[in-house]
Amino acid sequence: MNNIIIKKNLLVFIIFNILIAVFYLDIKHSAGNDSSVSEWLINYQGGFTRRGLGGELGIYLSNLFDISLRRSIFLIQASIHTTYLVLIYIYFKNLKLNIIQFFALYAPIFLLYSISELEVLGRKEMFLFTFFITILFFSNKKYNHKIINSQIFFITPLICLIWEQIVLFFPFFATVLIIKNNLRTFKEVFQKLFIIFLPSVLTFIYIFITPLSDSGHETMCGFLKNEFGEECYMSANMLISATIYFDTLWIHENPQIEYYIRYILIFLLGFLPLNVLVLKNNFIKKDNFVTKNFKLSTLFFLLYSPSLLLFIFGYDWGRWINITYTFSILFYFYLIKNSLITNNFETKNIIWNKIVEKKIILYFIFFLFAFFWNPKTVMKGDVATNSLYKIIYNSSKIAFGFDGIRLFQDNLIIKFHKNYFE
Repeated sequence: MNNIIIKKNLLVFIIFNILIAVFYLDIKHSAGNDSSVSEWLINYQGGFTRRGLGGELGIYLSNLFDISLRRSIFLIQASIHTTYLVLIYIYFKNLKLNIIQFFALYAPIFLLYSISELEVLGRKEMFLFTFFITILFFSNKKYNHKIINSQIFFITPLICLIWEQIVLFFPFFATVLIIKNNLRTFKEVFQKLFIIFLPSVLTFIYIFITPLSDSGHETMCGFLKNEFGEECYMSANMLISATIYFDTLWIHENPQIEYYIRYILIFLLGFLPLNVLVLKNNFIKKDNFVTKNFKLSTLFFLLYSPSLLLFIFGYDWGRWINITYTFSILFYFYLIKNSLITNNFETKNIIWNKIVEKKIILYFIFFLFAFFWNPKTVMKGDVATNSLYKIIYNSSKIAFGFDGIRLFQDNLIIKFHKNYFE
């Protein structure tokens, strides 16, 4: 099958994502039970604490523009989400993809995920995604390596102050740095990366050794109440009870094996197109420390590995899948765009070749894979179905003010729709 020019369909997809994301962020910013807002309430008014920089930014903009804190949070969330999606379009628009790459790009655990699972929409990892794709832009051959060196040296510590789990994805940044700086030996890698990541590592250590006290938390919550009429709830309330001090293993108490089996299957299916591409290709040249010492598949396995800590200590397993996949797919296409790996996909599988020849069957499989399912936010949640349909249907209900499909309510089709789609 010929390579697919994605510019037009990607533009439509990105515009759709932006419109839906901003639409729901506007609705969510006034909700009193949403973690994607509550984590933006964390601030430094009771003393230094992890994730406080985002809240301080919201407070600053609220005072600067004389708007409510929640409106300020909405503006930050909408701006960073829109910026990220625009950068995605610019970065991908000129690519011609084979069918497996097309599947990988439209995987339901990538761009569509945050509007499929609204609890994820507006979370702070969007800063990580935006920063990483910015690094990839400046990793192009036409830019000097000092640009990304400086970006990571100065900006990454600030990202740590917004969402400290970025440290688990440092290997992605480090690999790009090694390739861009053409580091050949372990000594060169150690010396260069030590200097570039030192501010970020020190920032993380400082976050780890300076927890917010109970009295500091009370002061922070009192400030929110007195200045903005806001309560500390969910993420802001859990700031000192669910910390980074290995005290969240309660999520594995009384475990049900189905949770673990479910997420193994979600990983295998969701990452399948990307992993097939990785297994089918390898580095073109062996001219730096990474390409000389690792096969492409081994490298990706190592890059996936640190995120396992999130699944051990964190509850939002759907988010961890989305974050890990986002870094992985962006890194893969960085390698493709810079001609660092081969770009072949040939298979002698008779069944697959027949599917590709029958375009209707291929389109049907693509639709089922890309738009028909997604993992829920938390580990206990079952797999969601009819993702794209629910986005359009539920958005239409809110936008146009109807309660749902209620004609012929005793009809079997309508009953099925109510039970399995709404």
